[in-house]
Amino acid sequence: MRAAAALSLFMLCVPAVASAQDVRPSKPVPTLTKAPGFQGGLKGIASPLVLKPVAAPGATASFTAKVGFRKDTLYVGAEVTDDQLGASDMLNVSLFFPGAGPTATGYTWRFAFDGKRASGPESGTPAFAQEKVNAAVQRRGNTLELMAAIPVRAFPRFPANPKEPLVMDLCLTYEDVDGSGGKAVPVSNCKNGGMVGDALRIPDDMRKSLKLKPPEAVIALEPAKDGWLGWDLLSHPAWAQADAPLTPVSLRALVAPESLEAEKAGVNVPETLSLPDGRPVVSVLTGKNPYAVDGRCDAESEVRMGLYLVTGKTALRVLEWPAATCALGRAASMELDEEGALTIGYSNGATMNFAWSGNHFERTELGKR
Repeated sequence: MRAAAALSLFMLCVPAVASAQDVRPSKPVPTLTKAPGFQGGLKGIASPLVLKPVAAPGATASFTAKVGFRKDTLYVGAEVTDDQLGASDMLNVSLFFPGAGPTATGYTWRFAFDGKRASGPESGTPAFAQEKVNAAVQRRGNTLELMAAIPVRAFPRFPANPKEPLVMDLCLTYEDVDGSGGKAVPVSNCKNGGMVGDALRIPDDMRKSLKLKPPEAVIALEPAKDGWLGWDLLSHPAWAQADAPLTPVSLRALVAPESLEAEKAGVNVPETLSLPDGRPVVSVLTGKNPYAVDGRCDAESEVRMGLYLVTGKTALRVLEWPAATCALGRAASMELDEEGALTIGYSNGATMNFAWSGNHFERTELGKR
């Protein structure tokens, strides 16, 4: 029961993935002339944009929040009033961009009267995004005051198209727990994962200030611990830019922190290949080995391979293809010849052929099984 209640509260403050991006009315987040003070509650943020919760039956707490944007940072100030403010009471601040694609999710940061709390693995918020958020929390009697600075480098995935507005859902959900072991009563400005009323819109020139140049196929950008990722609709990022020159190890850490080693995945995929002009193509493996149990193949699992052309700090995905499935078997051989022809042979007898086509590998024949 306790786990079910926690999940219910979490769903209130982390918006679900949008199945289709409808046109929504939105309000612009005001641009601040100076950064807010971290002391003094709402008086420290000079923004006319005010958020209040939806009426919640039985609630004995409420809040008022203000939002503003300056340079590369979103500021959220809030004052919560609670008749019994205790250590179990929690304010969740959640951010989500519905136009960021079907696999995009939101991030959540949690605050109590003693400061920022860990969001927990169930929130899907990476550790680096939690660490980058600076916040000041004060308790004044039965009032909790919060000022949080959320830099763009801590944002969840957002739309890359400069012609598409940066519409977001900013959800504040206060979990009011009265008494020891009491049930949390959520008080929020959101319902079913989205803001009630108008959504909010980040200034459009925010993307220009990042000075990123992803390919046109990229539909969404996502900050990472040591760089940026650009996504299309496939499993591996279509593009990446690191803060430092890339190596095979740092590329895998950037685009797929939970990547697999070829030997442990049971596939013969080289770490690096070389194009005819000498440029390196690095392999990244993800997924679950369908042959993990000897003598069996799990049809629900597969290992996928992403090949990336690396140039300095940037990497461009040039192929995404299965490396191990029940139908194909395991990738048993992989060769790239001096003319740019790539051949992948599988343990079940299939052979897949590709040709280098300027900036990607293109399938040249159906192969056989």
